Amino acid sequence: MIDVLITYFLVYAVIGYVIEVIYCSLGERKLVNRGFLHGPWLPIYGIGALLVIVGTAPVATQIVAVFVVTVILTSAVEYIGSWALEKFFGIKLWDYSTYPLNIKGRVCAKNPTLFGLLGVALVFGLHPVVHSTVYAMSDPVRSNVAHAVILLLAVDTTASVMRLVTFTALLAHYQKRKGEVEVRLHTLAESVQNRLLAQRLGQEIDELHNELVDRARRLFAKFPSLTSSDEQRKSHLAGVRKTIKVRIKERREHDSK
Repeated sequence: MIDVLITYFLVYAVIGYVIEVIYCSLGERKLVNRGFLHGPWLPIYGIGALLVIVGTAPVATQIVAVFVVTVILTSAVEYIGSWALEKFFGIKLWDYSTYPLNIKGRVCAKNPTLFGLLGVALVFGLHPVVHSTVYAMSDPVRSNVAHAVILLLAVDTTASVMRLVTFTALLAHYQKRKGEVEVRLHTLAESVQNRLLAQRLGQEIDELHNELVDRARRLFAKFPSLTSSDEQRKSHLAGVRKTIKVRIKERREHDSK
């Protein structure tokens, strides 16, 4: 049974990735490679689909009930996912603060409605096909698929989490160091020696900022609304986003010449 659930998880994580890429690409009018992990899968969709399949089982013949249960379950998954990222990494990969009927910017009325419709499509259309396909596999094949998924997901998750840890650590260091430099510059007396020191300190902050920009580029491409609940950190992220946009514009202008 475990190998069946893991195979379900893989199928829906990949389908979720495809849905996100298409939905976001249409909105941005360019190809957007969404997802926290490196691979073409979104675990939050895999988890959400499994919860919907199990959670709607008692009402699987009632469309309205399936819709309502899906809205509740997927909203809970999205809220908990956002809370965990903010709690452990200090950042928000998505922010619905400007959307109507949002709860702390973590969930809003728009997404659960879409997920509810997807849940109905899942229960009444897609899952019966996936169920038949998965059970048509031989036990050894299904077991091998499950083991491969566990291995690949473990490697991908570890690498992606380490990348995020490195980024948030650099962001925290930049925030702290910039504050220290600003205080020191404010207290320096006017002299040639101190002007040279101020120049070196400014160069250090610029180098940290550039490193932050390089590491943030991929995250901002996947999560354009990436921000933080910490006001200082939020300001620094806005500065990084602005630098990235300026550099992209400059590169396009250079390429068009």
